[in-house]
Amino acid sequence: MRYFDSGVLLKLYFPEPNSAQAQALVREKGAPVLTSLHRLEMKAAMAQRCGRGEITPEEHAQMVADFERDIATGVFAVVAPAWPAVFADAESLADIHAAQNLCRSMDMLHVALARALGATELCTFDRRQTAMARAAGLAVVP
Repeated sequence: MRYFDSGVLLKLYFPEPNSAQAQALVREKGAPVLTSLHRLEMKAAMAQRCGRGEITPEEHAQMVADFERDIATGVFAVVAPAWPAVFADAESLADIHAAQNLCRSMDMLHVALARALGATELCTFDRRQTAMARAAGLAVVP
């Protein structure tokens, strides 16, 4: 199973570098998992784009509507992981690897989520998250 971080999923809704590659990676593996962390990060990032003036309020509303429609129609596989175990694993990862790779807490949570959900691959374009995922024993795509 391939786990997609929120940064990759956001590229499905907003054109930015690597958007075409993100779309191809998602198409290749089918419905990506979506957790409440993904949903929070996606909606916050969409609102931030509006707040920075990168998109209009109308474009923001459409982007959120498209995202919600995709959730409702099964584009994503919505899952509810055991959050206490995910946070415990993320904390363990931080204890072992944070000083070496300078990974952010959210990135550690994504790696811990991937592991909790049984993923063997993590898809990210983030350099630090890549280092954390590899240190945690996951293959990284791309």
